[in-house]
Formats: sequence, structure tokens, C-alpha cells
Amino acid sequence: MRAFLTALLLWAVSVSAAYAQVQSVAKPAAAPVSTAGYLLQGIFGLLVVLGLMWGAWWLVRRTGFNRAFSGVQMKVVGNLSIGSRERIMIVEVGDHWLVLGVTPTQINTLATMSKQALPEGVADGKNAPNFAEWLRKTIDRQKNDNQA
Repeated sequence: MRAFLTALLLWAVSVSAAYAQVQSVAKPAAAPVSTAGYLLQGIFGLLVVLGLMWGAWWLVRRTGFNRAFSGVQMKVVGNLSIGSRERIMIVEVGDHWLVLGVTPTQINTLATMSKQALPEGVADGKNAPNFAEWLRKTIDRQKNDNQA
């Protein structure tokens, strides 16, 4: 059995060597292949794919496509800086407004109120009145409504 396997192995080696010799004689030697062309083609393809990804990202950010399908109807109505890193923000969620105190480490709900009409000029940003004064009046009015 061992002799048969050795003979089979020698026959396979001789057949493969003969096939390799026939192949090398049958076709002429090919010109050396330059890999620079393949490298440039690969780099160009990578740059095209990265450019398409960046363009899609820019388009999604520019159009707000991601917010349209998030299901959350939320927007910032206004904000007021009360310190170097502290702010008071009014966020509209559905038909309610949340008055939030925002610091670098936490966000606290200061008050909740029903959605109200904005003073003229706040929505478009032109001729906007003093936001701090408007916020103070709104919170005072809310307190008076809750006490009554």
C-alpha cells in the first residue's frame, strides 16, 4: 500500500511538471505588469466612494431628512445665556413648552407650560424683542394662572 501511494505521488508530480513545461512553451512570456495603474485605480475608486458618502451626509444634514422621519416633533423656541456656560432654553415638544436649565453637566426642567404665541419677530429673528423680558413675563403669567 505504501509503495502504491509513493508511486501515485511521483506520477502526480511528474504530470504537473510536464503540464507546467507545456504551458511555458505554448505561450510566450508576458510583459511585466505594472502595479502602479492598479494602485491608482484603487485609490481613485476609494476617493469616489468617500466623496459619495460625504455628499450624502451633507445632503441629509442640509435638508433635515433625518429629522423628518425621527418622529419627534421638537424645536428650540429660544434660549438665554445666564452665565459663562449656563443657559435657559424653551423647547417646544408637541403642544407643550419646557423651560430647561442647561449646564455642561446636566439639564433640569424648570417649568412646563402650554404652547403660546410668540411675540412678533421671534419666529423669523427680525426685530426680536428682549428675550429675557419676554421670558420673565411669560413665567410670571404662568405663576399667576397656577395660583388662581
